[in-house]
Amino acid sequence: MGEQFSVEPPELRGYSELLTRNAQHFMTIKDHAIAKGGDTSGFTGLLSLLQPIVTGVANLYGETLDFANQMMVKEAEGLNKAADMYDKGEEMVMGLLDKVLAELHGVAEAPSLGGGGR
Repeated sequence: MGEQFSVEPPELRGYSELLTRNAQHFMTIKDHAIAKGGDTSGFTGLLSLLQPIVTGVANLYGETLDFANQMMVKEAEGLNKAADMYDKGEEMVMGLLDKVLAELHGVAEAPSLGGGGR
């Protein structure tokens, strides 16, 4: 017998929301990393030579976190689209089933020809 599975669109939407919320954490970390980790205001003397390196590393780290945020948001959108497809598919199947049942009901009420007895 073939494998069976069940998809719950509200669950997919819940996971999507969770991904979106978690993606926002990357932006909070990015802001903190750039503001605090990239702060070179106390660099004096020889340390001032490191300012561009520290700033560059902080910006690269921020870009990486931006990318992670974008990918998680994209996955969340994909989950929402999948949930919508499953909902639409179910609506379509239920509509077809209603039509079939209506046709069957109509056939059951139709008069039969040729006499019914032996």
